[in-house]
Amino acid sequence: MTAVEVVDADAFRRAMAQLPTFVTVITTRSPDGPVGCTVNAVVSLSLEPSSVVVSLRTGGRTLEHLRATGAFAVNALAWEQRELCRRFASGDPARRFDGVRHVLRDGVPVLPGAVAVVGCVLEDALEVHDHTLVVGRVVWSTSGEQPALVLRAGEHHRC
Repeated sequence: MTAVEVVDADAFRRAMAQLPTFVTVITTRSPDGPVGCTVNAVVSLSLEPSSVVVSLRTGGRTLEHLRATGAFAVNALAWEQRELCRRFASGDPARRFDGVRHVLRDGVPVLPGAVAVVGCVLEDALEVHDHTLVVGRVVWSTSGEQPALVLRAGEHHRC
């Protein structure tokens, strides 16, 4: 058996922060209203059938309600929505939607003005380390032309 080298978590975090990522807010609903969180680990999985993979923290509130409802939206934030990045990444999760305009599509909260929104139904979930990889079957999608919000090295960039 080969020995596994221990990687310094801070060094790994700094290295991964150099990779530009689109900023998304994953939204779903709870019995008390809309819930969501900022996520930068979203990837297109397949065109046939259309599907995506989202990495969510295992044990997180958004994942809990996503599993319960079986539906979610991936909202790719526009440059003008950069304040939503931090709002949905920190603070009281129960208050993240306070004062945030949203509409319901198929019962799922959607953030108007997003560069792209992909509505999904939960197809599968796989726990890996401290995160759960959620596979969503795409049931609808929209897109716009406005500049997207990208995160690199902890800084917001316009793309």
